[in-house]
Formats: sequence, structure tokens, C-alpha cells
Amino acid sequence: MLTRRALLTRGTTVLLLVPVVGPLLGCTDDATSGGSCSGVSSTSSVDTQHSHTVCVLTTDLTSPPAAGVSYTTSNDSGHTHKVALTAANLTAIQSGQTVPVTSSSDVDPINNQAHTHTFMIKKA
Repeated sequence: MLTRRALLTRGTTVLLLVPVVGPLLGCTDDATSGGSCSGVSSTSSVDTQHSHTVCVLTTDLTSPPAAGVSYTTSNDSGHTHKVALTAANLTAIQSGQTVPVTSSSDVDPINNQAHTHTFMIKKA
């Protein structure tokens, strides 16, 4: 049984490690640092009891690459997904339209279920 002192000591250690370990585990929003998004952030549908976020970069919206772009979602339940956007999708988002997009199908390691997420990406 844990004593109060042991619980407080372990709890403090965990709290001190969260800011250090979090970014190493991919707990930031896409490729941006510190969890901030330099563009349009979107949260997915909830599937298999979790959701993800994706950050569509402003540079891709203002100058859409002809081949489109692929983003990696936030890490949740031990996995990520890929979200592919065409140049036409990026142009539509930039003009204020809502673009629905389905992520790649990936396995959730917690329940071993392959699944996708739907994002409704819109510039605020």
C-alpha cells in the first residue's frame, strides 16, 4: 500500500516529466512545436472512443502545392493517422469552404481495431 508521502513523491515526479516526455511522444499538434498550429487546426470525429487533431499549415493554404499535401495527425491511443489534401482542397479551405476528409485507416493498439476519422476542415 502506498503511503501519502510515496504517492506525493511519485505524483510530483510524473508532473515534472509530462512537459519533457509529452513532445517526445508526439503529443504536439502536427509538426508544429509546443502544440500550437500555424494554420487551421481541426479535430476529427470520435471513433473507437478517441479523436485526433490535424494542423493545415498557412503556407500550404496560401500557396497550395500542385501535388497536394499529407499531414500526420496528433498521437492518441498510441497511434496517428495520415490526412491527404489535394491542391483543390487547400484552395477551398483558403476560400472559407468546409472540406470533409477521411483519414487513413490505422490500427488502434489498445483495442486492435482498424479505423478512420473524419475531419471537417474549415478556416475560422
